[in-house]
Amino acid sequence: MRRSKSAKQAHNPNITVRRSERLADNFKKLPDDLILKILFRIQDDTKTLIRCSTVCKNLHSLVSKIDTVSLKFLCPNEGDDDDEVLLCSQSHHHIPRVAFPALMKVFANLNFLEIKLCSFPSSSNLHVSRLNCMIGDCDSIHCELIFAIQVGVLSSTRRSRNIPLKLNGKFDTSFAETMMFFLKKMVPHWPKTLKKVVILSANMQGSGSRGKVFIGEEELDNFVDLISTSMVYESWLNWLNNPKNVTYWSKDAQNDEHSWLRENVWILYGLGFPWVKDRVTTDIVVMESVVKELLGAVE
Repeated sequence: MRRSKSAKQAHNPNITVRRSERLADNFKKLPDDLILKILFRIQDDTKTLIRCSTVCKNLHSLVSKIDTVSLKFLCPNEGDDDDEVLLCSQSHHHIPRVAFPALMKVFANLNFLEIKLCSFPSSSNLHVSRLNCMIGDCDSIHCELIFAIQVGVLSSTRRSRNIPLKLNGKFDTSFAETMMFFLKKMVPHWPKTLKKVVILSANMQGSGSRGKVFIGEEELDNFVDLISTSMVYESWLNWLNNPKNVTYWSKDAQNDEHSWLRENVWILYGLGFPWVKDRVTTDIVVMESVVKELLGAVE
């Protein structure tokens, strides 16, 4: 069967080259400041920016002026450099980790870099975390790690006399080590202009339509003590509504807290430390605004 003329043209590499040349010529007709405005408008679309950088030298030079970029990778396993063995819990585009050094050459003037690590089905605990890295003089790095782990379920009605809180006996924090491992791999390739890096990691699948109660470790112990000494529904509700006890309560619109409680309980941690081998951590007080910001970043 003979192929049509249009089909032959579609598979002709010379035609593809000529199309790229025409595209480059069209870009040359536009002023640089206009092209730069367009590039900054699409700076969240890293894939398109990379494609633009390959069109011509002038466009590559303009793309390199982008100072804020967001990249998405699969969560790595320590000692495992094969991205293909990891299965993401969502279907979308990921950047291979081996491409990171080349990307940093494309975006050679970055001030801010955001990295999103996608979770994969084998993650044992629901979690959300953010690693902030501030880069100072002499390449010094100060890090702040904020993370929350789902540790239990709060489920009760006003008439129920059952213990409402069921806590997980153990929870896995290996995702935090994964973020530090990823950071260690990326540091040698950062451009000199970089001032801040944010690494986000989350596994929120399976949390359902329940509300989310974010609480500190000490406050969680206090709530457990309250439940063990009082079976009065109103006392639980009043305790949860007190901002001194709960950092943030993300309530589900379908739930009526005055009739029943159906909440996932998340324990919060905040750590600050310098990026050195024998680092010393300090506790950070996690505010409601930080939790909201964290949830908004991973949605």
